[in-house]
Amino acid sequence: MAMQRVDMLDVSSSELKEGFLPGMTDALVRECCREEKTGGQHFVIEMKPGFSTPPGYNSASMDIYVLEGSFSLGDDTLTVGCYTYIPGGMACGDWHSENGARVLFFTNKAFEYFPGEKGEIDLEAGDHIPVMESWKLSWADPMKDIVKKSTWVNPEGKQDRPPGVLTKALRKDDRTGEVIALTALSPGFIDPGTEHHPHNECLYLISGDAYIGYTYDHERKDIKEDLVLKKDHYIGRPPGIRHGPVCTQSGALWLIYLSDMYTGLYTDVDDWETRVGGYLAEANFR
Repeated sequence: MAMQRVDMLDVSSSELKEGFLPGMTDALVRECCREEKTGGQHFVIEMKPGFSTPPGYNSASMDIYVLEGSFSLGDDTLTVGCYTYIPGGMACGDWHSENGARVLFFTNKAFEYFPGEKGEIDLEAGDHIPVMESWKLSWADPMKDIVKKSTWVNPEGKQDRPPGVLTKALRKDDRTGEVIALTALSPGFIDPGTEHHPHNECLYLISGDAYIGYTYDHERKDIKEDLVLKKDHYIGRPPGIRHGPVCTQSGALWLIYLSDMYTGLYTDVDDWETRVGGYLAEANFR
């Protein structure tokens, strides 16, 4: 199922909604995107100091990543950079944040929490992932093994993948192909072409900056140019949306959702040097 197309949403400035989440009405929410057929949602909960919700269960499966602050979920405390995956129907302990938190959620269907009740675990939702401290994971460079074609040519004159992309896989579902990962781009990274995917790709910029020269659909009827993204910007891409060239001045750290294992299909961009060069020339570290 395709997510809504979102080209450049500043989540920190989007509408703060009250009573948005059934069963967790005290949560303040900034919505990123949703999938119309399944009801799947991407959003940020802002937990004010003293936020509290009793134990219960959610009918939706939840990928949870802490952006700022900390909160407790039962006996576990999640601080900045912590991640957990809770399958739909699984019992949750009480939710509490003493000093407040900003927490990113990806759900597979509409969020609906049932406080004080016991549910049945969704056997199709995959295994629970206990609280993971992402900074303890090692960075990996899987792109050279995944990407079959790129527009970049290495110093030996051969087609290659541009260096400077590292990932930490937080969740991989071998049955559905779903992937949740942290992806980092090194300062000054450039990918000169455009790519598109046969699957959903949604990204939340945790820190840093990113420039995207073109974003357009397969019919070239909805073209965006020269998008500049900063901290707390979100992108939602249904299958087939082309994007690139891409570069970053200071580096970028993303949380990424893929509805299937990564596949990138590449196309050359004739004016990539002019577009990328113009953006990088503005870098304040030069």
